[in-house]
Amino acid sequence: MTDKPSLIESILASEAFQDKIARDMNEAFLRRLNRPGADGRAYRSFILDWLYLERPLFERFRGARYQVQFEGPAITIDGQDFPLGAYIYRKLEWAHIDPVRAHDLYEKLRAAVDAAVEEWRGQTPLKFLPAHPQRPFADRADADAKAAQAIHAFASPARKPEGDNDA
Repeated sequence: MTDKPSLIESILASEAFQDKIARDMNEAFLRRLNRPGADGRAYRSFILDWLYLERPLFERFRGARYQVQFEGPAITIDGQDFPLGAYIYRKLEWAHIDPVRAHDLYEKLRAAVDAAVEEWRGQTPLKFLPAHPQRPFADRADADAKAAQAIHAFASPARKPEGDNDA
């Protein structure tokens, strides 16, 4: 086993990449954090964990009852990422996990995500597009309005909660 960085990791960590690419990414990131309204609030709330975790968060999984945050920077050995540890959050409590147990849980959660998506895909037709940076919406406001309309139609008061039998 070796923990020598891969070619891609070496390129991403290089001064040339950081100077040419990362600076623009950082500026775009800061612009998004400073946006007014719902977009800005969503961006800011997504990174709240960065303010109180000692190590950088490199992966997060959220369930209905638990949230698991994996600490980085990950150590990559033979193509596998090993987190430096993890936290399991439940209600208002944290449990810290050592690196070995964190890696085991990390791999199980990744497999569970893959299995859930594969099962879901079997029931839902999808159209995959090339994975390259692009603006996915010609008109973001229109796309947001259509998404909100679909959510409201799905979650409308006409869909009565269980136990609401006054009809």
